[in-house]
Amino acid sequence: MAHLVRIASVQFSTKAERGQDDARAIVLSETAGRLAELRGHDLDLVAFSEGVSSFGQTVDDAERIDSPGPFLSQYMDFAAAERCHVAGSVKLADRGDVYNSIAFVDPTGSILGAYHKVNLTISEIETGLTSGSEAAVFDTAIGRLGGAICFDLNFEPIRTACRALRPDIVIFASMYHGGLMQELWAYECRAFFVSALPFMGGGIIDPFGRPVALTDCYSSIAMATVNLDRVMVHLDCNRDRFADIARKYLDEVSIDIPPNVGSALITSHTDRRTARDVVQEFGIELLDDYFDRSIEANRHNRPANA
Repeated sequence: MAHLVRIASVQFSTKAERGQDDARAIVLSETAGRLAELRGHDLDLVAFSEGVSSFGQTVDDAERIDSPGPFLSQYMDFAAAERCHVAGSVKLADRGDVYNSIAFVDPTGSILGAYHKVNLTISEIETGLTSGSEAAVFDTAIGRLGGAICFDLNFEPIRTACRALRPDIVIFASMYHGGLMQELWAYECRAFFVSALPFMGGGIIDPFGRPVALTDCYSSIAMATVNLDRVMVHLDCNRDRFADIARKYLDEVSIDIPPNVGSALITSHTDRRTARDVVQEFGIELLDDYFDRSIEANRHNRPANA
């Protein structure tokens, strides 16, 4: 069934300098201003850049989930007031360690949990931050939300671990763009990818890595509504049934085939059936199932001594 989610990605900018005495107060005020701009937009999810915690907090300013400070409180108050999920950048303290984190807040204002950045830069380690240990995905009313932070995007193990958790949306809170790595993460995780950056070009991309809405010189907030009722399939062994699906369901189901990839995204736009109902009805094999079957077939096809 169509599962529409309205998302906003907030571009980070600040008048603060790292390390200045009133940096936290400045960034808190700026973050409050951005949240005020978002009120009344009927959003389901808002994502903030790593810049919030990078400029707004030192290690000594770290907050705790069980005792929220000013940054967490801002996210929580907004989420509760707007009935919205928030993925907010924050330094979090836990059991004597401090992490560079994304806190996930639900529409009641409760913290679902946090993703701790697994791959810190060396300079972050030198400031006293602790490296996270694992990928994290949170089940929410709008879908499965995963996270990645800045330098994480360069490392295959965390991407593979995130993919295994099958997120619907990956939130990327960052101080760098990531370039083609954003597209790679979106495609490999079969997920929408939401990047919140300190410059233009952040926003929402689809599971093929194509822009849905990006920040630009006219807008520092990217907003879009995406449909999470989708499945990704390979063209092999499936394509000859696409025309039958299109004839039967017309605009209720779309089959999106980008050039040069060899895969398709099937999306349901009706409450009458899900995308998985459609592929089951027509005997369509999912992309990852096809890849797994191919791996197994090749394993059996190799010489015993290979």
